[in-house]
Amino acid sequence: MMKKFLRRFAKNDEGNATVEFVLWLPLIMGIIVGAFDLNIVLMTQSNMWTVARDTARRVAIGELDASTGQAYALSKLNYMNFEYGVDITVGDNVVVDIKTFLSNVAVLGTMGAMGNYAIDASVTMRSEQ
Repeated sequence: MMKKFLRRFAKNDEGNATVEFVLWLPLIMGIIVGAFDLNIVLMTQSNMWTVARDTARRVAIGELDASTGQAYALSKLNYMNFEYGVDITVGDNVVVDIKTFLSNVAVLGTMGAMGNYAIDASVTMRSEQ
């Protein structure tokens, strides 16, 4: 009786696809979640570059001074309400430096697990005043 049951069980292959799916699922989900987090990080850095260029240009032509330029940049950095630091140096050149940390930006935490690296966007423009 037991031999007959074991032979029937060994010949039954109805659950093979389920086993393979369960084995591959963590890897596939890790890739999807990692790609989502990487996308958020890259979009945040792109936004930081755009705001840094715009702010540097406005300060360079004299439309804004350093303190109002900092407030302007922080008001434009509204992508998902992350925390940013904005430093503006005015001299012969205008330097706008925007920083945030990877742990602030990695929404799902996969990129943040790599370490607390700084994401930086720095733009230098010749002052036109």
